[in-house]
Amino acid sequence: MCKKDNAYRRSIGGHASVYYDQRWRLYALRLFGLATFILILIADPVWQDHPIIQKSIQFIGATLIVGAVLGRLWSTLYIGGRKNITLMTKGPYSITRNPLYFFSTIGSVGAGLVFGSVALGALAGVAVGVILYATSRGEAALLSSHFGSSYRHYAARVPLFWPQPGIYEEASDTTFDPRALKWALGDTILFLLVIPFAGAVDLLRHSGLLPRLIMLF
Repeated sequence: MCKKDNAYRRSIGGHASVYYDQRWRLYALRLFGLATFILILIADPVWQDHPIIQKSIQFIGATLIVGAVLGRLWSTLYIGGRKNITLMTKGPYSITRNPLYFFSTIGSVGAGLVFGSVALGALAGVAVGVILYATSRGEAALLSSHFGSSYRHYAARVPLFWPQPGIYEEASDTTFDPRALKWALGDTILFLLVIPFAGAVDLLRHSGLLPRLIMLF
């Protein structure tokens, strides 16, 4: 197989797998992450003077992050090690074709809210959601060509991104790759680390060590 073909396909465990070039997604997320980090350091939520409101916003954010972590681990138990090799249509994949991306978007909203800003949570959710939705559309085209009618029938009844809980179907049995779960834990731990980081930023703000250049709702 030539190098050009390897840009679109790869072999895992002896099985052909669709490969979607996601470098643009990684670059976009990293750029957004850097811009958000800078914004966090120079912005100050207007709710600083309303501690009950701010703590409520932060609590909702932490809850969304925990939910996103659990959702991503749940999805990994079904698809871990087999993504793009087999067509998974049960469990979380029976209500959305991209549960990992959906839960990542939810986690991004939570990551913005734990800093006490509704605006930051909305910005993070929209930006990450748009990037991952565009990625899921690109992957869908490749999966359709790879799995043919099986994927098209699946796509006809299961939403691409936003879950439809009413059509949930449980699998009779599942297997997963422990290595995939390990990688998933490494990814999701980043979401959890946002919570103590937000606490550290709050402490620095109250200590007057961070500038208050922008006010965010």
